[in-house]
Amino acid sequence: MKRLTTAILALCCSLATQALDRQQVLKVYNWGDYIGVGVIEKFEKWYQQVTGQSIKVSYVTYDYPEDYFNKIKNQQIEVDVFCPAEYLAERMMKHKLLMPIDTSFVSQGIPNYLHGTSPFIDNILQPIGEAQGINAKDYTAGYLWGNTGVLINTKYVKPEEVSSWGFLLDSKYRGKVIMKDSFSDVYNVLINYAFYDDIKSGIASRNLLAAYLTNRNIAIVEDLLKTARPQMKKFDVEGDKRLMAAGKEWMSVTWNGDAKWAIDEASDDTNLQYVVPIEGSDCWVDCWVIPTTCKNIKAASLWINFLCRPDIALSCMQETGYSSAIGTPEILQAVTNDSLPAINLSYFFGPEATAVHVDSVMYPTNDVISRCSFLRDSGDRQEVLREIWEKIKKKTIVDYWFYVFAGSVALLMIIITTLLLRQKKTTTIK
Repeated sequence: MKRLTTAILALCCSLATQALDRQQVLKVYNWGDYIGVGVIEKFEKWYQQVTGQSIKVSYVTYDYPEDYFNKIKNQQIEVDVFCPAEYLAERMMKHKLLMPIDTSFVSQGIPNYLHGTSPFIDNILQPIGEAQGINAKDYTAGYLWGNTGVLINTKYVKPEEVSSWGFLLDSKYRGKVIMKDSFSDVYNVLINYAFYDDIKSGIASRNLLAAYLTNRNIAIVEDLLKTARPQMKKFDVEGDKRLMAAGKEWMSVTWNGDAKWAIDEASDDTNLQYVVPIEGSDCWVDCWVIPTTCKNIKAASLWINFLCRPDIALSCMQETGYSSAIGTPEILQAVTNDSLPAINLSYFFGPEATAVHVDSVMYPTNDVISRCSFLRDSGDRQEVLREIWEKIKKKTIVDYWFYVFAGSVALLMIIITTLLLRQKKTTTIK
């Protein structure tokens, strides 16, 4: 139903914009629930102010950006601005599917907000450009970023019970785990778990394990997934945060931003906690890019610049629960809360942020960051992994406890019926 609704909305947007000149339309493709309230309308108004021209944003959302990568590659759709994770942006670079961001707008007196991205984010994105012989900042701009962990309802699960990803293999949690439907994140979680001893001893590297999907490593992860499958109750991209906020689910393997949203939305009698298990996880950056299908480079570049403006970045943070890639003083001041414990965020905000009071769910500590790998594109190998993930999801799980319960009830009914028949027979004889 959700995908049908999205398709209908996209069709309506398409029909509404067909009558407009193409330079008056900006086609933006983004994740669902992934933008601040009123940001689109604010951009349209700002665009009119700085250019003297009108613009209409055609906004389409998705759950799986990989599906749109193939459509862009095959020139099946016109996309002016796209928001992939960094590994998918790298794949687009490999296939020469990106256009540089046009910053000539500075000559018109429009401020360049692209310079506000944190060096931490730039250092994640830069290697994907270097591998293709280009400067990543010319083609990408960090948007929101985060990591993968487990959100628990402490009514059912204690933090120490999920201190290791081994809980996914424990039948104690059969049918209790909601899984984020993201095969790349699940792979990195399990590969960190499988090679944890080697990582600790220095024999293996987290980032190399994340970057090179060998047949052996994929097979190891597939075996772990088969063992973990009975614990997986359902697979979700957006709905898991709402289910957890409602307070009736045990736990969810999810992204920190969705965890933050659920924690904030949960009622006072629902205590949710976010944990990144000891073996580590992954860290990712979603970024804005301009595909080669773009028909309005001017508006696309100004959209990306506008989304980097600190007040707009804050609006997106507040609505989504994710941290912005922008690391300016305005952002640091806005997220500071003296009632929270102080943590060292110099890696993100610079040397002046060695002890700042911020939410450690949104901004992970150095310890968590040190245990995270960073996603890279592995091309066809990731497609192999995706196929495995789809098979795992479709696997039917037998609910043994249901059959035990049903069998016990049936046995009890047989015993009661037998006793009643005996009693009836005894009464008849008398």
